[in-house]
Parts: sequence; C-alpha cells; structure tokens
Amino acid sequence: MKTMVNLSIIAAATLISAHAFAASFSDFDTDSDGYISQKEAKVSNTLTQLFDRLDADGDGKISQKEFKALDSEQ
Repeated sequence: MKTMVNLSIIAAATLISAHAFAASFSDFDTDSDGYISQKEAKVSNTLTQLFDRLDADGDGKISQKEFKALDSEQ
C-alpha cells in the first residue's frame, strides 16, 4: 500500500512539473508540423518520460490534443 501511495505521489509530481515547464505546445513543436516528435521531446526530460503516456493513439508523436491532456489530469 505504501508503495502504491508513493507511486501516485511521484506520478502526480511528474504531471505537475510537466505542466509547469511547458509554456506552450509550440515551444516543443519546433518544426511547426502540428506534432511533437520524440526527437523534439528530447529537449525535456519530463516530456521524454511522459511521451508514451501522452501519445494516446500510439502514432509516435504527440498532437496538440494529446498534449493538452496534461491540463485535464491536474
């Protein structure tokens, strides 16, 4: 039980820090193609860690809609 609580706290802290560091989607979408690629995500350790979770459709990139999911998880 203690491990589960600790994991929940870590997950929440990661999401909060991910939201706090991101001024906007366009900060990461450096080629302006409407998606954040894995290469573009590498500028942020937090975004890199969250990449697979945010990539809800599994297409290997994060759309603006997927990125906005950070807001709804807070």
